[in-house]
Amino acid sequence: MNICFISDFYADEIIGGAELCNDALIINLEENNISVKKYKSNNISLEEINSNNFYIIANFFLLSQQIKDYLIIKKINYVIYEHDHKYVSTNNPSLFPNFNIDEQFIINKEFYRSAIAVLTQSKIHAEIIQKNLLLNNIINLSGNIWSNKDLDILKKYSNSEKSIKYGIVKTNNKNKGMNQSIEYCMKNNFQYNLIPQQEYENFIDSLSKVQNLVFFPQWLETFSRLAVEAKILNCKLITNKFIGAASEEFFKLSPKELLYYLEENNKKIVDIFIYLIKNKTYNFNLSIDLPKVSIITSLYKGNKFIEHFMQDITKQTIFNECELIIIDANSPENEHEIIKKYTDNYNNIKYIKLDKRLNVHETLNKGIEISTGQYITIANVDDRRTTDCLEILRKHLFNNKHIDLVYGDCLTTDVANQYVENCTSKNLYEHSILEFSKENMIKCLPGPIPMWKKEMSIKNGKFNEILHFAGDWEFWLRCVKNGSLFKKVNKVVGSYYYNPNGLSTSKENIENKLKEERKIFVDYKNIIGYNNFEKYRKYFNV
Repeated sequence: MNICFISDFYADEIIGGAELCNDALIINLEENNISVKKYKSNNISLEEINSNNFYIIANFFLLSQQIKDYLIIKKINYVIYEHDHKYVSTNNPSLFPNFNIDEQFIINKEFYRSAIAVLTQSKIHAEIIQKNLLLNNIINLSGNIWSNKDLDILKKYSNSEKSIKYGIVKTNNKNKGMNQSIEYCMKNNFQYNLIPQQEYENFIDSLSKVQNLVFFPQWLETFSRLAVEAKILNCKLITNKFIGAASEEFFKLSPKELLYYLEENNKKIVDIFIYLIKNKTYNFNLSIDLPKVSIITSLYKGNKFIEHFMQDITKQTIFNECELIIIDANSPENEHEIIKKYTDNYNNIKYIKLDKRLNVHETLNKGIEISTGQYITIANVDDRRTTDCLEILRKHLFNNKHIDLVYGDCLTTDVANQYVENCTSKNLYEHSILEFSKENMIKCLPGPIPMWKKEMSIKNGKFNEILHFAGDWEFWLRCVKNGSLFKKVNKVVGSYYYNPNGLSTSKENIENKLKEERKIFVDYKNIIGYNNFEKYRKYFNV
């Protein structure tokens, strides 16, 4: 078995923290009699990927999607040594509140999931990846790795005399915030010196003379080798909250204790890589326990849709972590024969056939009443979902503790039983297109594919069973009136079938539907606001 290291660049090309770290790892592995062959991300070909090899993939901006897909499909043994947030297209999770990355910016999800392990460099680094990608293959190394030679250099200069009061590292890397650091010094009338990037020992020598290092990274550093080296050299840091290493307890150590920590952690990191190479697995202790989802389906005369619906819903990536509750409102068709094929194979499907016809809100209430999940979602038999729909909605509901309900964009189609990936329509469903606000509740936010915390139903009561057509709109308005907050996930998560014979879309029901909506419009005018009330009162004939 060959050990292959893949990276965009190495330290002989670029002097950067990631490159120094990668080279130090290779040196340490080779000192443990593990030979490593280096590859450039943009040069490696499919022919060079061998299932008998073990791959350590570090910086991979330039690695082709073809290579990544091949590694996944062929189940080739690889680990990701994570640098610089390559799971987000901006490489900057700091752009998003609480590091909850907008779904449309998440990339390389399957590449991370299919790795034997994803090795992170700090506690906060691990936490951000875990909550955005929902991984259970993360190992937090709690540090970078240095070569023994570089550790000796740090030790050599750790007691240098200070001759520079304020220092700033000179770099073209925008993330390192050189311009912002200069601006800070000028604003405070600090005389500063620029520390040029140079051969490692010369750089450490220069840095060791600095009393105060002014360093303002512009987005979260996964670790920040520079900040740790500065602390070892007894430099005081004038910085911001974007130092990954600061999330670790070791960052509070004295310079001498910190240097000892690096020496010991170096051995630990190398041992972890050796273990992964030899065993192709690891005892992961960073796991995430996510709530169970109850999928509630109201069924009546759905024979035309039920087979495709069952195929679609059981393909959900987290279906085994859900329960599907189908309430059959005494349908005269033979849907139960198709459903039985699935209940025979899945023990998380509950099929209940009632002995009388109930309306959709009565059946939904029965489903919610018997549900055992912490989260609830409605699944209409004629609508379809992306395979990761439930996974995505659950993640955003879980990561936003103050939010009660999440929803995403839906395509709208007039073609029955068309799966989302084959949907020919690019039109978005109007009732889920808007971001959440009280005023935007003039539309039936959240549209056809919501997911909400069951406690919201407990707090706000049932769907109004007197209403036959607009009970969902009334319930969402009632929840918002009582203080519930919704959130839109900016990604298409399903498709809505505009069924000409549907309950709320058939021509014969238009008058009765509008009558219900008119009353709701008036009852909740204080939620939707004066402007909307005046704008739409003619439409509702108020």
